[in-house]
Amino acid sequence: MRRIDVIIALALCITLGLSGSGLAQSAPGVSLRGSDLPWYGTASHASNMARFEAILREYQAVGASVVLIKDGRVMDVYNYGRANRGENIPVTDDTLFRVASLTKMVTMVGFMRLWETGAFNLDDEIGDHYGFPIRNPYYPDDPVTIRQVMTHTASLLDGGHYYRALNGDAVSLQSVFTGKYSTTDFQRRKPGTYYSYSNFGGSLLGSMVELFTGMTADEWMCETMYRKLGITASYFTPNLPEGTQIARIYNGPDMTLDSMSLTDGDMVDDPLYHYTSTAGSLSIRAIDLAKILIVLMGDGTYNGIRVLNESTVEAIRSPQNTVGSVYIDTNRGLDLNIYTDVIVRGRTMYGHQGKAYGAICAAYFDPLDQSGVVLLTNGCDDSTFNSVARIARAIISAAYEMMF
Repeated sequence: MRRIDVIIALALCITLGLSGSGLAQSAPGVSLRGSDLPWYGTASHASNMARFEAILREYQAVGASVVLIKDGRVMDVYNYGRANRGENIPVTDDTLFRVASLTKMVTMVGFMRLWETGAFNLDDEIGDHYGFPIRNPYYPDDPVTIRQVMTHTASLLDGGHYYRALNGDAVSLQSVFTGKYSTTDFQRRKPGTYYSYSNFGGSLLGSMVELFTGMTADEWMCETMYRKLGITASYFTPNLPEGTQIARIYNGPDMTLDSMSLTDGDMVDDPLYHYTSTAGSLSIRAIDLAKILIVLMGDGTYNGIRVLNESTVEAIRSPQNTVGSVYIDTNRGLDLNIYTDVIVRGRTMYGHQGKAYGAICAAYFDPLDQSGVVLLTNGCDDSTFNSVARIARAIISAAYEMMF
């Protein structure tokens, strides 16, 4: 099992100086607001808002935030509707949304920072780090690798033990992968040869973060990115500062889910039991998510602050087609969707979508001209076409017409 040197890990813990609730409060970076942005309050802002409102009404959005990025800068933010319909609380710059599978893209940034330290290689067999075998029982001679997990080709299933863990019945990963019921966690597909989207794989990244660092995934993300960029975010809502506004989630006209109750994991790092939180439980502001897009669309920096090396973001954006332990064309980067002429005509867009509980979230960018759009909602018409939410395609396409 490989770990970052204990001295480094201890130094990071001292730097964090954090334990328990409110760890995001310590972020020293600048917290960006709409009034700080170049297009906010202009005539074009008002006309753009009217167009966005029409689209959001068409798709029955309860509340939403839209952020525009151009030339590697956050240019404007548009807030719509209600964060809490029952209490008539509007969406504001400070509203955090639970972003569902967009969580995976954010987790990937912190995970790849560990790659830069030499904690692992992408084609490492996962079980070598845990110290027990992690193999598809239908293909016991074929390794399951980190690159496969990050491209959804590891043959993992979201049923079985992962589903049980989501419902509060987590058992140790060692029992999951070495027990007699491990067949419930894998497809009858050879690892690296078949694409099948996996939330289980997304959460294994968080487990490995805790394995390599001895911190919770929240603590590592805070240290490696949130503190630097002035981001307030967490996989586990009790970690957020007191008074943080988190949008409730609305699934249809009569159903309300309280985001504060949708928490995964707990406050103590335990990589063998924490394998549900980093796939879909992140809560974050739209403006803060835009900062992360800027890191990924450019050279690994935001506003001069380095988060990743430039070569790392190039590796993240590179299509993982027959690369290393992946033997097929995935047309994906590392935990990154790549779409050509799908999100916006004439552009190849990189990013991720989140779809859960009736809400749609999407964040996509074009590295060629350093542009991008973030859309976060807390309930809407979540219908999709070719796996992309219709509301996301409509909002992002309209945004690009506004910007160019």
